Amino acid sequence: MSEVAMESSSNTVDVVLGQYHKFMLIPIMAHHARYFDAGPVCIAVEARALGTSRENMVRGPSVHVFSADRKKEFVRFDLFGGVPHYHYILNSVQHNVVWGYDSNANGPMIDWVVLTLRERLPAMLRRSGESALAAQIDRDGWDSSVLDDVANAARAALNDSDGDLALATESMEWMRRWKEIHPQFNTVDY
Repeated sequence: MSEVAMESSSNTVDVVLGQYHKFMLIPIMAHHARYFDAGPVCIAVEARALGTSRENMVRGPSVHVFSADRKKEFVRFDLFGGVPHYHYILNSVQHNVVWGYDSNANGPMIDWVVLTLRERLPAMLRRSGESALAAQIDRDGWDSSVLDDVANAARAALNDSDGDLALATESMEWMRRWKEIHPQFNTVDY
C-alpha cells in the first residue's frame, strides 16, 4: 500500500491509498459533536479545528460511525485540511486504515459521505472487521433517515465561527495529550 501524487487543477496533492496505521485515532471530542441515533449505529458530526492561529488553521467536520451505544467507532470521514480522507477503524487490533478522497472523481465529499453511508454502510463495516453488525444491517436495516440531518450538520461545521481559534487550541491540546499516551501515533506501514 502506498502514497501517490495526483494532479488536481494546477496544484499537486498527495492522495493516500490504503495506509495501514498501527494506532487508534484521536478520539472524538464529544462536546463538539452532534449525534444522530440510527438504530444499530449512531452517526456523529464533530466540528474539528487544528492549528495555532487563524492563518495556519484547518477546520471542518469529521463524520463518525459508532455502535448504537457510542462505545466503538468503525468508520471516520475527515473533511478538513488539504487532503480529505476516511478511515476504517480496526477495533480488534487497535489500528486503522486511511484512504484519501478524490473530489475530482467523486464530487463534494459531504454528498459522497451521505451516499456512501446510504448505499455502502454494511460493506464499510465489513472492511472494519464488523461482519456481525453488517449482517444485522443487511437483515434488519438501519435508520438512514438521519442522513439529511448529518449532511446539514457537516455543512454547518464548514462555516467559520468566532470560536474556531478556541476550538483549535483545545483540539491541539487534546491531540498533544493523546500523543503522550500513544507514542506510536503517526506510525505508518506501507
